[in-house]
Amino acid sequence: MHTHRPTRPAWRRLAIRIRDAAYRVATAVERLTKRGDELVPPAHLRMYYYRTFDRQAFERASQGARTELVDRGLQPEHRLLDIGSGIGNLALGLTGYLRGGYDGLEIHPEALAWCRDAITPRHPQFRFHHADVFSSAYNPSGRVAAAEYRFPFEDSRFDFVFLGSVFTHMLPDEVAQYVREIARVLAPGGTCIAGYYLLNGPSRSALDAGTSSLAFPVEHSAGRCRLQNAAVPEAAVALDEDFVRKIHTDAGLEIREIRPGRWPTGVPNHQDLVVAAKA
Repeated sequence: MHTHRPTRPAWRRLAIRIRDAAYRVATAVERLTKRGDELVPPAHLRMYYYRTFDRQAFERASQGARTELVDRGLQPEHRLLDIGSGIGNLALGLTGYLRGGYDGLEIHPEALAWCRDAITPRHPQFRFHHADVFSSAYNPSGRVAAAEYRFPFEDSRFDFVFLGSVFTHMLPDEVAQYVREIARVLAPGGTCIAGYYLLNGPSRSALDAGTSSLAFPVEHSAGRCRLQNAAVPEAAVALDEDFVRKIHTDAGLEIREIRPGRWPTGVPNHQDLVVAAKA
């Protein structure tokens, strides 16, 4: 399905080109100084995802994602789907642990290409797939609407599904479709772990008080979320907790845990975590 591609002002397009050129210079310098590690993403991709060239930010994300899954029951023989696999932080955190199989799904073509070229040849059980899904913030040329996207996997294939920071950039109808697809591809007894910005009593109070790490000033017309930026809806999205609970129930997933994040208290990127299981 073809989608509308929004246009950016000329100054914004120029600023993005200058930014990307600067990032690539950093990658070139890293290679020339022989600091480039084939299993550490290049500097310009680390900056794109983590807003810093510091390798430790990537390594912290890698180990943090691994810990979340292993602490919640991921075993070496399990099959894992990583939605929003990015530049391979979770994959690289699991290469010495996971034997059952890993599939990553990613909309950013350059991140996908790096993972395919750098990780899969060394670890063939780690595979990466392109989701050509439209996002005004991250994939404006995407051909498929997220609210209609079907994962390219058969039913009941995976024991775990992980989404690190995906639903924080999706609108309600899109999240509902992804939750239905997660329920479809999970095996009975399988687990989904996903990050959110949840709107509930405490978080709404924090937003009204201005203490949260992100402001969500725009009420979306759907009435089930608030946006950081009306012009680029997927830049950051906070979803109503009751809505999130309902779509899980409708999909046949039981929410086992909601761990509140610290984003309402001003801690950047510390999202709410929802853990759900398929009966």
